[in-house]
Formats: sequence, C-alpha cells, structure tokens
Amino acid sequence: MKKKADTVSRSKKFRLIIGWIGLLVAMPFFFWALFGLLGMVPSILQVFGITGMRIPASITIIGLLMAAVGFWDYD
Repeated sequence: MKKKADTVSRSKKFRLIIGWIGLLVAMPFFFWALFGLLGMVPSILQVFGITGMRIPASITIIGLLMAAVGFWDYD
C-alpha cells in the first residue's frame, strides 16, 4: 500500500511541471510584445493584426492559467 506522502509529493511534482510548462508557453509572447514595443522585432500587431491578436493572447492566457494552477499551494 502506498503512503499518502508519496501521492502528495507526486501530485506536487506534477503540478510544478505543469506550472513551468505554462510559463514556457507564455514567456515567448511576453518577450515578443516587450521587444516589439522597443522596436527590436516586428510588433505582434504587425504580424497578426488587430483581429488576429486573439491567437497569441489566447495562448498566453492558457499558459498563465497553467502556471497559476501549477504553482498554487493549497496545503
């Protein structure tokens, strides 16, 4: 029979992995927006347009939600 501590540590490790994956998903779009404002790379608006902003915004929000769930400490 497995101990409860093993299950808790496994779920905590899994949540941390999900959190880091979420940050990795969100960070490229954050840096792209930042560098686009500084004029170092083409702006997200230039690439996707106003109506196409839903695509990178949705991906970023999904990543941030994954990170929020992954790093949430409810103990």
